[in-house]
Amino acid sequence: MIEWFGENLWAAWLSLTFVLLVLEVFMLDLLFLMLAAGALSAMTVSLAGGPGWLQVVVGSVTALLMLGAVRPIALKHLKKGPHDQLTNVDRMTGMEAQTIETVTAQFGLAEVDGDTWTARSAGEYRIEPGMTAVVDSVDGATVYLRPAPSIQWNDPQGQEA
Repeated sequence: MIEWFGENLWAAWLSLTFVLLVLEVFMLDLLFLMLAAGALSAMTVSLAGGPGWLQVVVGSVTALLMLGAVRPIALKHLKKGPHDQLTNVDRMTGMEAQTIETVTAQFGLAEVDGDTWTARSAGEYRIEPGMTAVVDSVDGATVYLRPAPSIQWNDPQGQEA
């Protein structure tokens, strides 16, 4: 068994590559991806018939180069955009919502950006079905709404007595 392992170090390097790739899937910070590239280059040297010490040196140098040169550039491109850019539910604050059911502090449903959400009023409001509201905040799968500002076209001062 040990003889086979010594003669087939490429299998160990391939196994290490897969383990590192699985770890990368969970971490998503490109660290394990760079290490997997080093293990893959060591496997290539092993398949070419290189000695064990050369496999370790080539794998280590490749991993260090990937970590030092490629990873920072890749992270910079992946994290483009302003640091204060809102994503996911954070961007929903201020969006318009259409109420599907009456929304009160205890119950309600609303549609926001094409999706149906559990809705609650963000105060002592009662928002009737079909009315437009504004997302005040989001907590889990619940949006908190306030009535959308509206213009009162019927001016009481302009009515005749």
